[in-house]
Amino acid sequence: MSQKTAVLLCPGRGSYGKDELGTIGRLLAPGPLAEALAASDDWRRSQGKPRIGELDAADKFRPGVHLDGENAAELIWFSTVAHAAQLRSRYRILAVAGNSLGWYTALTVAGALDPVSGWRLVATMAALQKQVAGGQILTTTVGDDWRTDPTLVAAVTRALQAVDDQGPEFTCAHSIRLGGHEVLAGTEAAIGELLATLPKVKIGDREFPFRLAGHGPFHTRLCEATAVQARELLGELPMRPPDCHLIDGFGNVHSPWSADPRQLLAYTTGAQVLETYDFSASVRTAMREFQPDVLLCAGPGASLRAPVGHCVLREGWRGLADKAALFASGVIATD
Repeated sequence: MSQKTAVLLCPGRGSYGKDELGTIGRLLAPGPLAEALAASDDWRRSQGKPRIGELDAADKFRPGVHLDGENAAELIWFSTVAHAAQLRSRYRILAVAGNSLGWYTALTVAGALDPVSGWRLVATMAALQKQVAGGQILTTTVGDDWRTDPTLVAAVTRALQAVDDQGPEFTCAHSIRLGGHEVLAGTEAAIGELLATLPKVKIGDREFPFRLAGHGPFHTRLCEATAVQARELLGELPMRPPDCHLIDGFGNVHSPWSADPRQLLAYTTGAQVLETYDFSASVRTAMREFQPDVLLCAGPGASLRAPVGHCVLREGWRGLADKAALFASGVIATD
């Protein structure tokens, strides 16, 4: 029987929680990724930081430790790359995309960076981003049926404008377009105002909006200094053309035959840091350009299932128009 085709989607921050403890130890196989983990261990030991394998093998999830920006980034990156290696044995991967941090993972999964260089990228960016004051909040523009609610869309637009208009101390912007969810980022003052201004919405057991623990104002102009430092520290990163198609945070495709490694690196340390990350556009491109059998959400966890589902329903892909039909269709897979 032939393998199903898939576009592989790599998750971002917030995907490694208490249920994901042990993921790396369970999935990691000998080879280049294990060598990257050894490089991480050596560097972390020299910096007095806990090793990733130790954090993954902990008997208890400690939010103050596991959600620390530098720890979380590597836990997620190693988990996803290890999971992707297993998924490749069951699916024919046509393209790879990621959500925010997942872009760094996608570069390695698609072969544009070797694992040691990919680890260096994610560790460097996590350290730089940790220095930026501000944060992110998650809100939603969909109802229980996962269909867009124009009233909520308008409310988010009004809230952002009203808060940002208060002055530089209240700078805020769209950070990530995440299906029917919206990640908004800004200064500390702006985050407080947005949490007070945005409408309160409950979807299932989750109440919106809420602040994302350990997150900075990623993908906004507040990260200008981060981009400058990233270009200095990562200017010699050995980027190469990917082995399969890459879809970036604008929804653009970088193919194995035409991708320019210099442009990939410039995007990774520039626009990807400073501009809104449109994961919804990435999924839309996956559906329209590649028509895979499944949209494959890599671990850790299953945080991308709902946002990808929102995108499928918004697009009406494969004629799917409601949640029940979507769940029955099998077009979103996690393993």
